[in-house]
Amino acid sequence: MKIGNLELDGAVFMAPMAGITDPPFRRVVQEFGVSALWTEMINSHAVVKARKVLPTMNTANHRVPVIFQVIGKDPAILAECARIVQGLGAAAIDINMGCPARQVVGSGGGAALMCNPDLVKQVVSEVRSAVSIPLTVKMRAGWDEKRLNAPEIAGIVETEGADAIVVHGRSRSAAHSGPVSLELIGQVCQTVSIPVIGNGGVMDIEKAVSMFQETGCQGVMLGRGVLGRPWFPRKILESVFGFPVYNSVACLGGIVRSHFEDQLSCSGVLQGIRRMRKHLGWYSRGFAGAAEFRSTVFTENDPEQVLASINNFFGKVAVP
Repeated sequence: MKIGNLELDGAVFMAPMAGITDPPFRRVVQEFGVSALWTEMINSHAVVKARKVLPTMNTANHRVPVIFQVIGKDPAILAECARIVQGLGAAAIDINMGCPARQVVGSGGGAALMCNPDLVKQVVSEVRSAVSIPLTVKMRAGWDEKRLNAPEIAGIVETEGADAIVVHGRSRSAAHSGPVSLELIGQVCQTVSIPVIGNGGVMDIEKAVSMFQETGCQGVMLGRGVLGRPWFPRKILESVFGFPVYNSVACLGGIVRSHFEDQLSCSGVLQGIRRMRKHLGWYSRGFAGAAEFRSTVFTENDPEQVLASINNFFGKVAVP
């Protein structure tokens, strides 16, 4: 797949997820295989006004393209933020027009932008003029079931110079529940000539195949399906794109230990332990004794004790 002048190996992507897709988790996912990685959403005001370099903007030891997602509503600030993160190694810029969180849309950003097509036009135009790297836009199906305007917004962002579009097939009001409209994603694909990446509800290989076949999209983006399963993008690359089957002697315990140690190195001991707890919960899903394991590690602040619990719980279980 190609986004602008960015050549990608396959077309399976990990979605930007706040508090989740930080550098340590991105590095775990890339070990198995993924076409590109998205950062957590980057607050444009924090970067431009406070001149902050956020931890998620660290691309050390990333071997696949990292696309920086910026969020906000002010075209000038978004453009300046995009210019700054281009200088920090972004492979592309993604504008967030899909976040459904109340605090985000309440300030006019995320999915709220879709309610203002004129502002969408200005935002994309100014960001496009500010950077030379590829530009993408991630959007929702619409604000609610009465305003499913993704095809209209997609046409605007293509006209203003975006190189690809990511469409989550639920409205902002649906958040992350309910059916994903493959029909609407298909309408976006028919509206624009730039690549469209389908997003939402892809929890298994069959859903990924359906996304491709029923919408005509060129790529799929995975969110919650990757949690606790960093190998999931690779499984789709193998099944849909013919990648060779991933062979490794690594056991799940080794993957979890590596993730934990990287998280502590990146975030500091106490913050790293706290950030890792949700991942330990996801990694342990479906295992006998998972509730007891979570009860132990969710209250433990000694990294050696957490590591001991990881070793005892996961042992030498093979990666699925």
